[in-house]
Amino acid sequence: MRFVTRLVAGGSVAAFFFFSWVIMMLWNSIVADHLRVFPALSYLQACGLWFLLILLFSWAGVGAAWGLGRAWRRAREREEHRHDIETKIKRELARWAGAEETIDWEELGKKLEQKIKEKFREWLKEG
Repeated sequence: MRFVTRLVAGGSVAAFFFFSWVIMMLWNSIVADHLRVFPALSYLQACGLWFLLILLFSWAGVGAAWGLGRAWRRAREREEHRHDIETKIKRELARWAGAEETIDWEELGKKLEQKIKEKFREWLKEG
């Protein structure tokens, strides 16, 4: 996979012709043979279609090298953001339950259960 990524990210001429062949094979087997929607493509037509797709997606900012890099960076940032949110939630729940911030989630769950039961007992005594 790393080889293919480097090939595409580097903008290699060989990658262009390889993926043109892949597009031709997929188009001819799926669209032309099975679906019978459009006629089969020649290799040069597949090259033209691939070139057109590259132009269209490059204007949209979905280029191979930059698009993959941004996608991975965004995924990593989302994961870090999720971790930050999880840490904040755990810290506040631990504070409310009267436990340490470094407590395990299972122990925190038990502490929260005890705290909620205590609050319900207090509420029922008042009512």
